[in-house]
Amino acid sequence: MGNFSKFTSNTRQKCIQHQPQPGEIWEVSPSIHCPVTQEQHYEFYSNPAKQFLAGNSPPIYVVIVAEETSDIFAPEWQVISVMPLSGETQFLNDVDLLIPSDISGLEVDVLAQTWLIEEMFACNLLKPVGKRLSRNIYDLLLSVGDYHHQIIDQPPTASEIEFSGLKIGTKKAIEDSQIIDFHQHQLAISDILSLPVAAYRNYLKSIKFTEAVLEEALQVEQDLIVENEQKEAKFHLLTQWLQNKFDPEWQLFLQIPSLAIATRSPVDSTFDPDEIGILIKQASEQDEHYRRKAAKRLGEIAVGNVEAIKALVNLIRNTQDDETLWVAVESLWKINPGNPAAGVRRVKLIDLGIQLRSEAVALAVALVPKGDRRWGVLLQVYSTDAQTQDIAASQPLLHLPPGLKLILLSETGDILREVTARNADVYIQLKFNGERSEKFSVKVALDAASITEDFEI
Repeated sequence: MGNFSKFTSNTRQKCIQHQPQPGEIWEVSPSIHCPVTQEQHYEFYSNPAKQFLAGNSPPIYVVIVAEETSDIFAPEWQVISVMPLSGETQFLNDVDLLIPSDISGLEVDVLAQTWLIEEMFACNLLKPVGKRLSRNIYDLLLSVGDYHHQIIDQPPTASEIEFSGLKIGTKKAIEDSQIIDFHQHQLAISDILSLPVAAYRNYLKSIKFTEAVLEEALQVEQDLIVENEQKEAKFHLLTQWLQNKFDPEWQLFLQIPSLAIATRSPVDSTFDPDEIGILIKQASEQDEHYRRKAAKRLGEIAVGNVEAIKALVNLIRNTQDDETLWVAVESLWKINPGNPAAGVRRVKLIDLGIQLRSEAVALAVALVPKGDRRWGVLLQVYSTDAQTQDIAASQPLLHLPPGLKLILLSETGDILREVTARNADVYIQLKFNGERSEKFSVKVALDAASITEDFEI
């Protein structure tokens, strides 16, 4: 079989001697580390990938694009995004740009595969080689790839590319059969980068599925116990909100203050089918940054659009990135209020007495189920006037009182996180993840006045 190994503390020590930085060129290790044993995923590797593992292929080099974060992996399994390089310069075209050796510091010229950004474990990098690319070249490579995937409207010009020292070909990658075959081969080799990450994700999902089966076996009995306890306890049971069971003081509000309100920037609500189609495709890409941008824009222009709604629902159910999740949820709230994929959000008016003068303030709590059997929670405090005002109106919005605090407390009363309103804040918020039956409290305070609400997921 291929050249695999389990991850050890010594391996980790070698990996962290030099933290990969965007623009650096690294050689991929011929010994692939993965927390899942080789028997569990070796069969899924392509033949070109197996040849590399067997030591029958040239070295693989990549350009570091960005470091990713994941709350489902152990810290030692750092995931990064990379752009593969190839020594087969005869396939120069309009998306595989040639980086001369005097720029890369490698012994030969290489093609940067701008169209292919893959995730990999940082521990599967062997060593940095050559030179770190300049910011200008790094941005040009990413921009060419973005244009190829229709993320941006205009590519860098040929003169810009050549002035930087790179070379661009005249052949169109999507039209030349030899280049298409070359791309298929490079995609197959990239299994070395992406498959260990995918295998680990699937492994963790299988473990969580097993745990879920056990949890469901006890759920009926537990729900009866919880229901009886809730009659006497002060905790609001959030999962019952999904079943439309809640205290009358917690109302269902479909409108929320958006980032557009907070910044007072105009929102373009023009319905453009072509733009919506591009954004839907972008929302299915691998890069979380562009998926997030697409989700936010869909929430601004795609009210009632069935395909946009489907794209946001799919993004909510599949993303592993919390920021992307909440952007998609908030956009779905806007274009399809009440969609069950966006969870539930309820609001309670806050009374801090004379501290708030005549300003009405609300506490909003949102709960959305995550694919890993956990729950995402969003806490917001905002002026209720921000909910009713037209964001394009010329009259000023009512801001929160400066110094108003939103505080997240543990079950034992310890402060976990807090945020304080500034002079021009329309709302403040906190986001976190929790597990079923986890308890927490939310405190809203201004000077000496405060209220506290207790919750259980």
